[in-house]
Amino acid sequence: MLASFFTGQGVSIIGQLLVPPFFLRCYPQGLEVYGEWISISAAVTYLGTLNYGIQTYAGNQMTILYNRGEIDSAKTLQASALRLLLLIIGVMDLAFAGLLLMPVGRWLSLTHVSSYAASLTVYILVLSVLTYMLLALLANSYMAIGRMHRGANWLSLQRLVSTLLICFCAWSQFSFPILALAQLVCTIGFILLVFFDVRRTAPILMPSLRHGTWRDVGKILKPSAHFGLLALSAFLTWQGPILLIQKLLGPSSVSVFLLARTIFAMGRQGLAFLSFSIGPEITLLTGQRKWPQLLRLYDLSERMVLLMVPIVSVGLLLLSQFLFAVWLHKRNLYDPAVCFMMALISAIMGIKEHKYQFQSSSNEHESLSKFTLAVYTIMLVVSAFLLNPFGILGFMYAWLIAEIVQTIYILRLNVQLFPAGIKISLAPILRLVAVLVITFGIAAWPAFASVQWPLTTVVAVAVSVTLLVSFGSYYVFGLDDVRSLLINKIKQRLEPPPIA
Repeated sequence: MLASFFTGQGVSIIGQLLVPPFFLRCYPQGLEVYGEWISISAAVTYLGTLNYGIQTYAGNQMTILYNRGEIDSAKTLQASALRLLLLIIGVMDLAFAGLLLMPVGRWLSLTHVSSYAASLTVYILVLSVLTYMLLALLANSYMAIGRMHRGANWLSLQRLVSTLLICFCAWSQFSFPILALAQLVCTIGFILLVFFDVRRTAPILMPSLRHGTWRDVGKILKPSAHFGLLALSAFLTWQGPILLIQKLLGPSSVSVFLLARTIFAMGRQGLAFLSFSIGPEITLLTGQRKWPQLLRLYDLSERMVLLMVPIVSVGLLLLSQFLFAVWLHKRNLYDPAVCFMMALISAIMGIKEHKYQFQSSSNEHESLSKFTLAVYTIMLVVSAFLLNPFGILGFMYAWLIAEIVQTIYILRLNVQLFPAGIKISLAPILRLVAVLVITFGIAAWPAFASVQWPLTTVVAVAVSVTLLVSFGSYYVFGLDDVRSLLINKIKQRLEPPPIA
């Protein structure tokens, strides 16, 4: 699972690195064209919330039921989820067909694409998101038999192919509707591939509508809807600000904000692949009610994540202008204040995403979904008043506070996840706070002063500070136990099987 999710994060990073340069270099006024493409995509992405709730709840619950021996109940749940998805796809397809008659381009203040082309692009992207729902349901069903890595690899391959198609279309300067159509065709193709793979390798997972009823559909609506709220919150975090900045500050500001966010998002994905990779294990241990083993998993994974948080955040902060120079050949895009705030936010989110995984994978997410949605809604409302006077930083101030509040709340929920006799120590988090204060204090001066430095000096200082932080964090968080455990696991895997 770790290798599979590492591959998936690698594919995401490849996409984030490849796509922007193709837009910036191949299209006239590429910076603004890229900002408008991102704005159109953001207008559609929220539809994924409809799928996230269903696939996440259904995948977790199917795994729990299969591992308790309740095969019939698992098949009923799968069929009910499929019925619900097909209903949503049919209704949304008809509802969004009306977009073809609406002035989407004017609503989003687009200038490099006609109003009809913008409407057509949004509709095709809607179809792509809707068909991806079926692909995700099929791929995630592998978790029930302990082979989630296979499904994750299929989804990673689909994202890679989709990214390469977008790059080719941008290189050819195709219109936005063609870019959207390429994504749709790619998704449909992979639905067929995964369908035949499931049929060949795990026929027990083949979905069938006859196992479920509409009454069973009603039973999964509430827990699925709460997962949907979490995904809607993600939209408010990632796509909502883009739409807001596009409306108030323009496409150039969208591109500057997004490119800075992309650098730190890529680094945080290095943390996320560890948190996501333990998700199926959390689900299995919760279903089997093995609380001591779950606590052990919580402790060991926490140490690794907390070790990496200051290393990744501060390292990327000090390397940001070098990355802008090498990646986009535009060192002037480096804004010390924006990158410093982005590094702080990224550090807090790295902690939050690890703790969030324990609530999500155990299906104990209802309180979190409502709280998160409320916090992000308030964040966007407040930032709408801060963008004009403070620019991009106005939004980032509100974002940082929102992430801190959520992290504190999720820590409380993690404590409640375990039975009364099992306690979670908050000491590692307190140590991390102290480490972050010290490391960001050390990094503040070079982050702002290095604007005038040669790139070789920038890299040398970044590497030196990162090594210092790595050395200190290793001992602060007690990684010797984790290192010994991983080495033993690797040795066990490499040992030849005993001869019969």
